[in-house]
Amino acid sequence: MAGSASPEDSEPLFVLEPLPELSGVIDSFTATNPLVLLAGFGAILYFLTRNPDPINKLWTTSLISIVFNFYVTESMFYSMIFTCIHILVFFLVWAALRWDELKATLGIDRARILSIVSFIVCTWILTVLGTAIGMPATSGVVICACVTAYIWWTYYSLEPTTV
Repeated sequence: MAGSASPEDSEPLFVLEPLPELSGVIDSFTATNPLVLLAGFGAILYFLTRNPDPINKLWTTSLISIVFNFYVTESMFYSMIFTCIHILVFFLVWAALRWDELKATLGIDRARILSIVSFIVCTWILTVLGTAIGMPATSGVVICACVTAYIWWTYYSLEPTTV
């Protein structure tokens, strides 16, 4: 065929610079001056306890976290990863503190929790079975989640729950 080449000869679509390994990034925290670490964590705790508005707490502590993590790790990539972890923990704690209000607002009950858990388990089972027959794992998760979502949606369309 004219114009065809082996995959080894073609250029990659994306060229990623090698990122520093996570162990080196964690070592950068241990190598940092303890007073800098204390000041950074102290500033985050100060703004978490000082502001009454949760959204104000979130954005101020996130900005401090970005700057602090970038100073320590010297990597914007890992700075954003650690800031995302900070935001996730913030929302998990916030949801735990307001669990009763969250349950009432989202209509969470035992049937809904069982339904969501069964959705995740069925998607996982389909993915395992799919990879056993040679389906790629990454696209298999998407396909299996779509199939399970279609079955789930069909069931709830035909059998609506009544409270």
